[in-house]
Amino acid sequence: MTRPRIPYVQSDASQQVPPPYHFPGVTVNAFYWEVSMERVQAYCDRYLNIGDEASRDYVYRPVPTFPYASVLFLDYPTMISAIPDGSMHGAVPYPERGAISQTEVFVAMPVMRYGKGGVKLITDSAVEWALPFIVVGNPMSSVCGREMLGLGKLLADIGNGEGRYPDSFLGTVKLPGWRDEKPGTMQETLDFLRIETKPPLPTHAGTQPRERTFATLLDTREALWGLGNLANMANYVDKASLSLIPTSMRTVGLKQYRDALDPARAVYQALVTCRALYSDVRDVCFYNPLDVDMSFYDVGSFHEMLKVFLEVGDEPTGLPHSINAIAACRFVADIDYDQLRVIREFPIDRDGMPPTPGSSDMIARWLRPLKGFFAPRKGAA
Repeated sequence: MTRPRIPYVQSDASQQVPPPYHFPGVTVNAFYWEVSMERVQAYCDRYLNIGDEASRDYVYRPVPTFPYASVLFLDYPTMISAIPDGSMHGAVPYPERGAISQTEVFVAMPVMRYGKGGVKLITDSAVEWALPFIVVGNPMSSVCGREMLGLGKLLADIGNGEGRYPDSFLGTVKLPGWRDEKPGTMQETLDFLRIETKPPLPTHAGTQPRERTFATLLDTREALWGLGNLANMANYVDKASLSLIPTSMRTVGLKQYRDALDPARAVYQALVTCRALYSDVRDVCFYNPLDVDMSFYDVGSFHEMLKVFLEVGDEPTGLPHSINAIAACRFVADIDYDQLRVIREFPIDRDGMPPTPGSSDMIARWLRPLKGFFAPRKGAA
């Protein structure tokens, strides 16, 4: 008799640390640009709208009221496990195993999940953020993010510091890649992204008139103070409304494992969400977006990645692809990453073994306290 195989086991002895996490004093540099809704829909169809449309009880689409993508550079001085004491059953608690620091860069695009049919349109709909590109500078974070969270993290050489002017920003990302498709060529570390700014507003170092940007409405001390307090109040509203009013970033990604002998076949597939809650937002400042120099390098193997969120052509140009930022800012915040949840597991047929059944748990958070009271969780094919 063939014994059933367990696809994945998490052990207390593992160095992979599951959520929740607490990240104090994170410095965030964020840059926004207009993104094609057709590109976002194509990403949703390929990575989120999995399976036959007729049998699927949800659909992901772009958010037409926010047609923008963002790239964020984050500097984490300390990354701490926030798993409660007493949950490790005798093993050394994760918080006592130390802390790490890292840099991270990701592209984020808002997507809307619609429940299909009647009540599901209300109970299963939610705004989430897809991360088509995410890199980190710490190898442990790269592995843990892929295995635990389903985020397609890559290990990269990340530059995150000051530019030519005092208090300006210079961010760079270098990745292993191929310059072309010539057979027998080796991977090499190539430039992928470069962003440079002038100092935050108000500044005389810029070359473009700041009066042409909306950021001038917020470059007073009173406005920045109000913005920081508004962000903190929004976090309170998030808790009080059980996310009926979404004020924190909830990521969604496809977590999957592929058969080593047949890479085209999945042995596990699921949609996973997690919450990033920003609190104590402070030191908010804005860059003049007209003076932001932002380029992605349209080189070789990077081209397919760029097609997800940029208006590039059918073939790589081998040149930097400049982006016009519509907004850019910097702030410091405490970030809590928690509420990891598998919202959809897809059924998988396995040769010579019982199929893996699918299940669905997409109900909105505001209704979750009532769900268990009225009805048990049901499996979905």
